[in-house]
Amino acid sequence: MTDSFNHVTCPKCGYEENTTTAQKCEICGQPLKKSKSIAPLIAGVGALIFLAALGFTGYNAFVRKDAPQTPTAVPTTPTDANAGTGTTPTAVTPTTTPGQPADVAGALSWGDRVLFTDAPNPDMQAGAAAYASGDYATAAARFEAARNAVRNDPEALIYLNNARIGANPALGIAAVVPIGDSPNTARELLRGVAQAQDEAIKAGTPVKVLIANDYNNAGQAAAIANALVQAPDVIGVIGHGTSTTTLAAAPVYQQGQLPMISPTSTTTELTTLPREGGNFVFRVIPSDQFTGTTLARHMLTLGKSKPIVYYNSQSSYSKSLQDAFSTTLGLEGGQVAKLVDLSQGNPAAELQGSGADAVVLLPDSATFDAAIAVAQLNNGQLPVLAGDAFYRIDALEKGGASLTGALVTVPWHPLKSTPPFAQTSSGLWGGDVNWRTALSYDAFQVLSSARTVGNVAPGSGTSGRAAIGQALTTQGFSANGSTGAINFLPSGDRNTTVLLVEVKPGTRSGTGYDFVPLP
Repeated sequence: MTDSFNHVTCPKCGYEENTTTAQKCEICGQPLKKSKSIAPLIAGVGALIFLAALGFTGYNAFVRKDAPQTPTAVPTTPTDANAGTGTTPTAVTPTTTPGQPADVAGALSWGDRVLFTDAPNPDMQAGAAAYASGDYATAAARFEAARNAVRNDPEALIYLNNARIGANPALGIAAVVPIGDSPNTARELLRGVAQAQDEAIKAGTPVKVLIANDYNNAGQAAAIANALVQAPDVIGVIGHGTSTTTLAAAPVYQQGQLPMISPTSTTTELTTLPREGGNFVFRVIPSDQFTGTTLARHMLTLGKSKPIVYYNSQSSYSKSLQDAFSTTLGLEGGQVAKLVDLSQGNPAAELQGSGADAVVLLPDSATFDAAIAVAQLNNGQLPVLAGDAFYRIDALEKGGASLTGALVTVPWHPLKSTPPFAQTSSGLWGGDVNWRTALSYDAFQVLSSARTVGNVAPGSGTSGRAAIGQALTTQGFSANGSTGAINFLPSGDRNTTVLLVEVKPGTRSGTGYDFVPLP
């Protein structure tokens, strides 16, 4: 949703597309702190640190504000370059200060170190120590105890499955997530990976998962990407957690020909990445272009073609979404009756005399309340369509009856999930999961399907990566995930459209209104 490194990441929900001027998160309304933007490191630095350390020279897309950030029992809304080769994993010793760029060695784990430090667990620490020493039986026992104690901890389940495989040959997949910056977001992403790994192992395919922490830092992300390119038993990457870190790492994966599947990066800049030598960068979430196009086309099917469009000219996210919407509308027979900047004057007053037949709201967090004021003044007189920044609890709480019938874009919804994903995930984690979990699960399924098509075996190294990349770009390739069939355009974008939900009276959210998927 953002198309630059200038952003603020929400510390509560992990949403990375808030502008630097935003005071609150567009998704959850959390007060924001400004994030640091660090240019990517020189290619190879992280890889050298990583290899030297080895001895060589990663329904609650909206949730109630008072709801827990992890699933509850009642639903509401490897660093081991030898893993899979039959050798004993080598523990990695941190070489730099955690949180700083190029802290690669201390930011990777197959199970030999615990990366989440916000909720200490003695069983996790004991399991990591046993794993690092090659005592996989003890490691598995301790990780299982940790898993039993904290049911919704994906790190414990991933390490448990890695330990059960032990030194036996296995495929290696890396999951890069922002643990150091947004641990809840990282867990949401890892739950999808952990569920898919667990299912693959039970189906007879041994897969180890290497968890990597990029701290939501562009320099760290690039360094980790370099290290993963140099790790022969990693055949694919799921990540990174944000558009900023994905953009920083993607050129490294592309040049190193290591397949990367992004579950959450929507930036249109990813599409412009040079792809000489074949494509190795893909995503399972629709880009901003798809979101704007979906809104425009659906509005036209309603017989509305002259909307008044509200956006924030100071927000890169809001501007890009507005551009995509307006361009599609113009190309397909419609015309924007009036374009209103939410950050200027009295936007709601612009409704009067606009001659519009629909209202389109594309705010960012800084102008969200102004957009709500527009909806309240409109009060159902004209149909309302809104961007995904409206897919948040505040929209239901503040908009209330004035948003009844409003249509909002979303990347995933549990009621539209492909069976049995939502039911299985709820049972596995003890509650509903959100769109990040669903899409990281899908990213794993893409790599799994490509591995099958390419007949990739453990220890295949660069030839295995090449086979996966070729499979992903083969015409007719498809994988099945929580969001249905997954296939790609030549650009690496998923060939799909976003979902639309309608605001209706209901009890699921606790506000009196719910987001309900269109039939």
